[in-house]
Order: sequence, then C-alpha cells, then structure tokens
Amino acid sequence: MTLLLKINLTESTVEKEDISSLEEEYLGGLGVNTRLLADMVVPGADPLGEDNVLLFGVGPLVGTMLPTASRCEVTAKSPLSGRFGTSNGGGFFGAALSFAGINYLSFHGCASAPVMLIIADGKVSIKEAGHLWGKDVWETTDWIRENLGTDYRVAAIGTAGENLVYYASIQNDYYASWGRTGMGAVMGSKNLKVIAVKGSGRVEVADAAAFTAVRKEAFRRVKEEGSFGFIRRYGSMVVSDPSNSSGSLPGRNFTTGYFPDWEETRGRKLFEQKYKERDMACFACPIACIHWSKVKEKGPHQGLQTRGLEVAFVLEFGAKLDIKSIPEIFQCVEICNNVGMDVISAAGSIAFLIEAFEKGLVEEKDIGFAPAFGDYKGISRLLQMIARREGIGDLLAVGVKVAAACLPGTEIFAMQVKGVEMPIKDPRAKLDVFTFGYLTSTRGGDSLRTRSPVEALLKGLKDSRTEELGVDLEYIAALDMPENFKKEIFGDPPTGVNIPRMSVYAENLITIINSVGFCIRPPVLRSLGPDFYARALKAVTGRDYDEAKVYAAGNKIWQLQHDFNRQEGETPSEYSFPDRFYKESIPGKEGKIPPLSREKVAENVREYFRARGWLEEWRGVTVKI
Repeated sequence: MTLLLKINLTESTVEKEDISSLEEEYLGGLGVNTRLLADMVVPGADPLGEDNVLLFGVGPLVGTMLPTASRCEVTAKSPLSGRFGTSNGGGFFGAALSFAGINYLSFHGCASAPVMLIIADGKVSIKEAGHLWGKDVWETTDWIRENLGTDYRVAAIGTAGENLVYYASIQNDYYASWGRTGMGAVMGSKNLKVIAVKGSGRVEVADAAAFTAVRKEAFRRVKEEGSFGFIRRYGSMVVSDPSNSSGSLPGRNFTTGYFPDWEETRGRKLFEQKYKERDMACFACPIACIHWSKVKEKGPHQGLQTRGLEVAFVLEFGAKLDIKSIPEIFQCVEICNNVGMDVISAAGSIAFLIEAFEKGLVEEKDIGFAPAFGDYKGISRLLQMIARREGIGDLLAVGVKVAAACLPGTEIFAMQVKGVEMPIKDPRAKLDVFTFGYLTSTRGGDSLRTRSPVEALLKGLKDSRTEELGVDLEYIAALDMPENFKKEIFGDPPTGVNIPRMSVYAENLITIINSVGFCIRPPVLRSLGPDFYARALKAVTGRDYDEAKVYAAGNKIWQLQHDFNRQEGETPSEYSFPDRFYKESIPGKEGKIPPLSREKVAENVREYFRARGWLEEWRGVTVKI
C-alpha cells in the first residue's frame, strides 16, 4: 500500500489515503507530488495563503538499500516564482518516512498557532510548538533530539521561514536543505515549525531475487563509472577549478568568469588539503560525496567544524560575492543553514544589492552601511538582515525580480530567470545543456533539473546547437538510453550532442530519478537510465514497468509541471536570459568572452519547444526571446 497522510492544519486532523494507483502512473516522489499539487491547488492561489498545499514525497525505491535511494521531494506553489515549486533533499529523512510506513504528506490550511508534526511509526500527532517559534534550525533540531529521541529525523524551518523570506529553505536535520523555491516560506505560512519522523520498519520488495540482481548491478555500475573516484574525493567541488579555467564563474554578479587567484584561495585542492576531515554519505550511498571539515588556522573562525565544502557554496559566496577565504565562506553557509535560507538566492540577492550600490542606485543610508564584494562582515550582516526582514533585508527577502521592480534602473543587475536567481555558472562561457537548462527548468533559473548524462565540462561547442562529444563511441553504445534517442541526440554515427534534444531527454531522466528517489550525482546520472529504473521498480513494487513506460511517465510529469506554470501565467518570452548576457562580454582566462547571440539562443529555444511538442500550443503568441 502507498500511504498518503493528509494533514489539515486548520482543523488539526489527519486522514490516511491509499494512493497506490496514482504512484503506479506517476512513479513516485516528484511525480506523485506534481499530480497532487495540480489536483489540490486552485489556479491563482496565493503561495503563502491557506489554499497552497505543501507536499512531501518519497519514491518507492527509497529505503530499499539500492545505491543513493534516500531522496525526498518537497513541492508546493512557489512564493519566489509564483509557479511550480519543488526541492529535493537527501540525508536520512526520506528513509525514515519509508520505514514509518508513510510515502507522502500533504499539508492543507494553516494552524492558528505554531505546531509540529510527530510521526513515530504508525502513530501520528500534531503538537503545539509555540515554544520553538523564534528558535533557529539547530536549536529546533536539538530540542527534538533531546525531548523525543536521537533516532528522530527532522525537517525544520528557521527564522527565514517564519518571516516568510521568499527563498527560505526547509532544513533536513542540521546541514542538508530543501532549497531554491521557497518551500520554507510555505511551511512558515502554515505555522508548521517542524516535522519529526522515526521509523523502525522496512521496505518490502515484491521479487527478492530480481531485487538482489538489480541491486548488485546498480552498485557495480555506479562504482565503475569514470566520475566515481573524483566525486568521492572532492564531492561537487570537483567542478570548482574547471569552472574558473573555462571562464564560467558567476564572479561579482556575473561580471567576470575568471579569478587569477582562484585555485590558491578557493580551489578544490586547497579545500581537500587544508580543511577536509572525512567523507560522509547519505542513506545507502556508496559515493560518500559529502565532507566534514574543520578550520584549523588561527583567526576568528578557528575551530569551526561544518559540512562542506559544496561547489554551490564556493561559487556563490566565493565567486558571485568574491569572498576569498574558505573559512568565511563556511561561515556564510552556516548562517544560511541556521536561519533556513537558500544559498543561491541569498547570494544572488546580495550581489544584486552590491552592484546597485556601486552604480549609485541605492544609497548607504538605505542600507545602513556600505556593502562591497569580498566584504565578509557586510555580507554576513546582510544575510541576517534578510532572514529577519530587517531594513533593506525586507526588500531583498522577496528575490531580485521583485526587488528590481522596486528600485528603478536596477533590473540589469537582477540575475534571474522566471523569478528565480541564476546559479553557479555563466552561460556566456558555454551555452550547453547545463546552462540552457536555466531557461527550460520548470522551477525557474536552476541547474539541477537539466543535466546531461554525458556532460563534459572542458569540451567546447561544435556550433550554437551542438556540444562536442565528451565520451567515446563505446561509452554511447553502452549508455542506458533508448536507441531512438541516441540517434536523435548524438547522430548516426555519433558526432556531437544536440543541446535542445538532450535537454528534453535529460529533464525527463532527472524527473524519473527524482520520482523513484535516487540521487543525480554524476556516477548515478551517467550509469543508470530508464531501463534500469524500470527493472528496479518492477522488482520492488511488482508493477508492470518497462523502459518505454517509465520514460513516458517522466515526460508526462514534466508536461504536467509545464501545464501548471502556463496556468499561472508563464509565457514563451520568459525562456530568456537577463539582458546582461546578450550585451556584455566578461573576462576569461584566455581573454574576453563575448556576449550571447539573442537570435541563436532563440533558435535553441524554438528547437526545444519543437522537441517538447509546444510550438503548436503557443502558435499565435508573440515570442520575444
């Protein structure tokens, strides 16, 4: 049985519903969340109002001990974009839900006072939480562990969520986050402070022999994938130095792609040699790409121990805000984790303010001090101001799109797509599947929903629509991808990677991954595809899946998210970068990197629409890309 708990916070009631047939059609996790959101949220609903619904979903493979099957998806209408909002988190929370015999949670209405939801196996209760309101994430998590037990897994909001910061995150235990699209603000709007889960059961599999076979196959393929050793050694920091070499850093609010001192001050080897203490892993993960770190050198941050360094942290605080010190970057991330706030949107909002200040469009009296790139003290102060919605922080708390509309002349500094701040990589260095995904993602300017399974960071482009092949022909032949897509994307014989066509495939693949509950780290993304997930789902659930059915489900889920966004007002013209990327060149390692061609970007967008089957539905609409 696939169990949904429907929690009415207004009435303080809990209902249980079997949604097995829905999960079969939509795979699980993200897919089921998408269907539930479309069914439960009325068009035009206020993202921070009682009509919005907050959903937690774990796929049917979570808790099975398949490699990386730990992920939990959180979904609601986003206050940041006003469109489809969702976030994926690892750690141990998803497995705890599965072990408690619960697959999905839906939160409706709004509690009259702060509450918490406690799940202890089959027992579910809503408890008063006024004593926790106002406490930060770590204090809240500590209280749960001290008063309920250390075996509870925690999803909590901090001051940013309580204060309805549009990009507030929900924190997964102490350091992991459901970030990007403001799920913490939705949780705060419902007066829901914390969810604590303890599960002591197990996930039963339908076919033990088939499950054992797919499990052995999955571990072998993940460990043998060429990126495994690098990802285990550096985690996501593996791409830090190549990003600088290729000139793709989001430096100083996307005004430079390269820093000459990058490797000496913020590089991956410096991090590994000076700060990394040990490897850590989420539930059932052989990769162990997370690291525990410690600051040993003398100074104000000596003795700090924390999780990281993740590449998003160093590219956002280290590049976008030009903080040169890894301990200071650590501390900025600590603030975000503690208050519950998305790192990328927070850094993007502060970068927007600093540049607007430098150009004289915001005055010192409006801020209370003079902010600057590289100024850790000012940046950390602004982070706290945003979380508390204090002074200028109140304006930055709604994201750069809205903030720019309130400050005439600052729109050029608002680096966002569809209302969501752009992350980590400058598309001018290479408009590939990764950066093209900023335009096509159903959750706005984002890098985690469109990732090519043959991504090659340091390979170039054959032309504006085609990436160079970064793998050999034998690799493509062995790739777990339907043969018809291989021919369509790579050519026959393979000669390159068609960016719009690969974007469609990659989005559908990652939708499948987020639905079944796996991770998208490269060793998984590159080694496992629709055929594997079909066999794994069949072994675990006993349902009749095959490669075609699973891929079609991924496509259907993405289409449903697109339909939700169109219902909320999305237009074709929003599939475009901010003007800066079409008008300004940036410094790179080998000299100036020219701006993008608006016409060539538009051609790729139209090809993407064609591959998605959207040209006809948008026929007659004036498209200005």
